[in-house]
Amino acid sequence: REREREREREKRRKRRERGSKKHRRVGRIEYCISKCSNRKHKSETTAVMIQLAKALLFLAIPMPHAFYALLWNKPKVWKSVAKKVKVHPVELLAVVAACMKVVQALSFVFYIVTLLGTNVFMETVTTAHPLTLLFGAILFAAGQALNLGVYKALGVDGVYYGIKYGKKVPWVTGFPFNICPHPQYIGASLSIWGALWPIMRVHTGEFLDLVTVGCYWSGMYAFSSVVESH
Repeated sequence: REREREREREKRRKRRERGSKKHRRVGRIEYCISKCSNRKHKSETTAVMIQLAKALLFLAIPMPHAFYALLWNKPKVWKSVAKKVKVHPVELLAVVAACMKVVQALSFVFYIVTLLGTNVFMETVTTAHPLTLLFGAILFAAGQALNLGVYKALGVDGVYYGIKYGKKVPWVTGFPFNICPHPQYIGASLSIWGALWPIMRVHTGEFLDLVTVGCYWSGMYAFSSVVESH
């Protein structure tokens, strides 16, 4: 009888051990499932944020160009708005244009950071080949030189459609208008590609997305140049 009781106790002990091992296995499986689920949820959330950032950028990019096209073809609309707020149309347009540029810049930074991480700019500067950084800097500097040249040659009145609102704007044939047609828009496009180039070279996995942004943005400047040619 003593032996039978001992064998019974041994059986119960083994059953408890098997139950404990099974419980631990189930616990590990549940932990792995939970971890994978969290990763999937995080990945889905990141994908949604990237799409949201991209949508905001792709709305911000054409915003000023559509606005300028309206003003170029319907200057009386803006003139009536400026009259209501008692500000000259050119001065009001300069303020609105600056605000739209800020929105574009913030949308661009938000998209890049969402797509590539918060350290993207520092990582690009520290990782990119010096020649890559140099080429990007040359593009950016050339673009800004054209932009500043336009502002210097035409002034605020010339840049912000003063000719449509009774301002005297000189006809300039020197720099930068002797370099290329629509130097302001070409300069802006060069600046965009100059900023994108090092990022594209470092983060090659997102090369196509960044090229799409650059082409889309440059296309909007091409659209504005066509509008202002008529």
